[in-house]
Amino acid sequence: MAIKSLVQKQNKAGRRAQAMVEFAIALPVLLLLLFGIMEVGRLMLMYTLVSNASRDAVRFASAVGLDDSGTLKYLNCAGIETSAQNSAYFVTLLPFGASNITYDSGPGTTSLGTCQGNGWQNVVSGSRVTVTAQATYTPMVSLIPVSPRTISATSSRTILGIFKLDN
Repeated sequence: MAIKSLVQKQNKAGRRAQAMVEFAIALPVLLLLLFGIMEVGRLMLMYTLVSNASRDAVRFASAVGLDDSGTLKYLNCAGIETSAQNSAYFVTLLPFGASNITYDSGPGTTSLGTCQGNGWQNVVSGSRVTVTAQATYTPMVSLIPVSPRTISATSSRTILGIFKLDN
């Protein structure tokens, strides 16, 4: 009887040790999978926020009228950048440069200039404004071998002015 009791105790202890070894083998795989899902979700969130930021900025730039300081909205470079940054609230966008806000007459046409450069004097109602927003994605966990990447989104919209309608 005592031998049978001793064998049963050893089997229970052996089963517990086996479960611990199996858990130790499976844990890294489960953690890698969990962190991978989190990083892909974070990357998708950043892409969506950058895309929305470029759309909101180009929407601001193509709006009719003047901003609060009395400047035409499509010429207010700081206002366009602020609109993009406000839209991408979880993501820090890269600073806008001269190539981030450009004007042209439509797809396939030559550039009329940039917001901070020359040529914006040729921008008229019916011209097109293009805004490019960018952010840098860096993985939070170094377990996954992904290098930092720049996420970029470009949106364009036609600038509509105020047209006088004749009766």
